[in-house]
Amino acid sequence: MSYVCILTDSTAQFTQPRFPGYDRVHVIPFDLQHVEHQEGRSLPGGFVNRRRLVAPSPQEFIQFYARLGRDYDSILVVTLSSLFSPTMNHALAAAEQYSNGAVVEVIDSLTTALGLGMLVQIAAQAASEGASLKEIDRQLRASIPRIYLLLCIPELTYLAQSGHMEYAQALVGEMMGILPIFTFEDGRLVPMEKVRTPRHLFEAFQDFLGEFEAPAQIALVNCSGRGSLSTSPLRQFVQDTFPETLFSEHSTQPHLAAMFGPRSIELVVLESTDQRRR
Repeated sequence: MSYVCILTDSTAQFTQPRFPGYDRVHVIPFDLQHVEHQEGRSLPGGFVNRRRLVAPSPQEFIQFYARLGRDYDSILVVTLSSLFSPTMNHALAAAEQYSNGAVVEVIDSLTTALGLGMLVQIAAQAASEGASLKEIDRQLRASIPRIYLLLCIPELTYLAQSGHMEYAQALVGEMMGILPIFTFEDGRLVPMEKVRTPRHLFEAFQDFLGEFEAPAQIALVNCSGRGSLSTSPLRQFVQDTFPETLFSEHSTQPHLAAMFGPRSIELVVLESTDQRRR
């Protein structure tokens, strides 16, 4: 029987601390480095006190492959979207160089954070049930289109910091105090709409959820402490509309904050295998 483990990166956020196959999941960490102040640019919040993600190098992946190869005969690597980080390319480069032991397969999740975490949990459960690397790979690729993710990113200059938006556009958006909502489509952020208030934000989330008949799982990430938004209306909406659907709420983790800002809000929907989005 094939003995498979899952290797993911530290942007993955799981919806539960222990899940079937969690002991087969291993995490390669990102480095969080302070961002140097950019001369001539003064961003709200300042680049000085911000951090950015530094992807694991191919050499670090090789070290993980060698260590895991002592205990597993197959390694499935699932990374955050390749359009936000070179992590997947580093994993692929390492797989081409590694030839001593386990078979390595690399998958671009086309998502991150809770979306990536959900996919890893699906793969881990399949691995714990004895599925082969090929079977898990097939199941995971079929699951990727079932992950839907919305992101509210009030601090648009984080996108400018990572090169995903023009600085002037980001700065104007922050100064106007808008709440822009993006979807993740094919691994990239796509603007969906802009709202002005938290009430309108959660109304937009509810409208999005209304496009599903009976999702398998819904999860929400919200910042904790000062600046957090009350999620009670959305929670009540989910309980009333999808009483059989697993719903969970989570705090923003450092890696998500480094990519999209500490005030970012993430809504993730896992579509049921027997239901389609309206």
